[in-house]
Amino acid sequence: MKPGSWWPPIIAGALAFHVISSLVVVYVATSDPSYAVEDDYYQKAVAWDEKRAQDRLNQDLGWLLEFSVTPPEKPEDQPTLELTLLDADGEPLPGAIVAVEAFHNARGDDIVRDMLIDADGGVYRASLPMRRNGRWELRFTVDRGADHFTHTETRHLFVEGSW
Repeated sequence: MKPGSWWPPIIAGALAFHVISSLVVVYVATSDPSYAVEDDYYQKAVAWDEKRAQDRLNQDLGWLLEFSVTPPEKPEDQPTLELTLLDADGEPLPGAIVAVEAFHNARGDDIVRDMLIDADGGVYRASLPMRRNGRWELRFTVDRGADHFTHTETRHLFVEGSW
């Protein structure tokens, strides 16, 4: 063996090791369920003025959105989200189309989406597959006639039953 002929395999091996370890790190980082990127984050940043206009519209409408989550009674059931929607005068707002997106802060990539059903004239309900106690972010959109209302709230929720 010639002197110095072992350098090319060492360099090639170091480069191969670097590429393989980089691919492993990328895989681990992107397959982690706690890793999440906000959907359409760039479009949301570009549409900041529209978001501020929607915030002003929400304030002008004066609607009040209150919600609670009731843990299931049996392990095979799902928690129930109950929402009360009131107008600026405190009167119930029946007949709205209410949608929710919810995710646990530790699992931001696992988003639960559903439509709430008007169960009792201004009280809306849905069963959501929420399986972890802790901090949840819920994003609501409400459409009633020509009015569009949004509400986002982060709250500590107990969604697991005590069976």
